[in-house]
Amino acid sequence: MEDVIKQIVDAEKRAEERIERAKEEAREIVLKAREEARLIEQEIIERAEKQAEALVEKARLEGEEEAKKILAEGEAEIEELKVKATNNLERAISAGIALVRGG
Repeated sequence: MEDVIKQIVDAEKRAEERIERAKEEAREIVLKAREEARLIEQEIIERAEKQAEALVEKARLEGEEEAKKILAEGEAEIEELKVKATNNLERAISAGIALVRGG
């Protein structure tokens, strides 16, 4: 009878040890999963930041190109107005000379 009781006690002890090992393994799995989740989150954030930087850079370059285009159009318009102003001035001078000469 004592052997049976001793075997039962030993079996309970082994069962408790297995339970404790299982709990420890479960804790380790949870910790590892949390660490992996943190690393994945960090990787996703880094990837998103790089994509955002690329989009900002693209928008900046497009803005610069648009500004250059607008500036070039403005310069062309200014040049056109200068030519018109010069022509108008020459006509006004000619008209003035004609009036002075009596014609």
